[in-house]
Amino acid sequence: MKPFEKWETDEVERVFGIDSVKNMPLMLDWLQFSQPLTPKEEEKAEELRLFLEEFASSWNEEDMKVFFIVPTLQIVNFYAHKKYRTFMEATLEANLTDAQGNPCTLRGRVEMVVATGKQRPQTPFFFLNEYKAQRKVVTDPEGQVLIAMLAAQAKNNGMNLPIYGLYNIGQFWFFVILAGKEYTTSKAFDATDKNDLKQIINMLQYVKIHIERNI
Repeated sequence: MKPFEKWETDEVERVFGIDSVKNMPLMLDWLQFSQPLTPKEEEKAEELRLFLEEFASSWNEEDMKVFFIVPTLQIVNFYAHKKYRTFMEATLEANLTDAQGNPCTLRGRVEMVVATGKQRPQTPFFFLNEYKAQRKVVTDPEGQVLIAMLAAQAKNNGMNLPIYGLYNIGQFWFFVILAGKEYTTSKAFDATDKNDLKQIINMLQYVKIHIERNI
């Protein structure tokens, strides 16, 4: 099988028999979650938002990751000693079957995954896979995050838990849920907008709560 970065959404749907759905209850729960930010979190979020507003159009992919995406994730702090942590540029491999019942192996590298494990991801829960600068999107970031989430679903050995993910296009964040053979993608959240950024952080906090309930 080819690496994650070569997959497109319609191909993932066709090969593995998954469907895009609207109004998935899990997504509605995720979107409706609200938790007040602490004054320190609000201050950091506003600092990052203003920085992004000034530079979003000129940053390259690495700039965006280093100066905005990672600091935003650190507000939530996806880490618990000896329980789970964030892995960057991690390789994920899993065996599964395609829509025709044929066995196959998926293997690829992901930008970020939150999972149990110390040196390598063991049980993956949440992905950020393939940020692309808005002005140079030539691949399919949704397809890339979906194929990684399918690999995680298989790797988790029938835990029957939804897999959460997101991808970025410039300043815009899109959240994705894979549950069984169905997936759904949120609307775009503009991280330069104060209310949208607060919801982005809330949705990351929701994922942290989900992980801590299920490890």
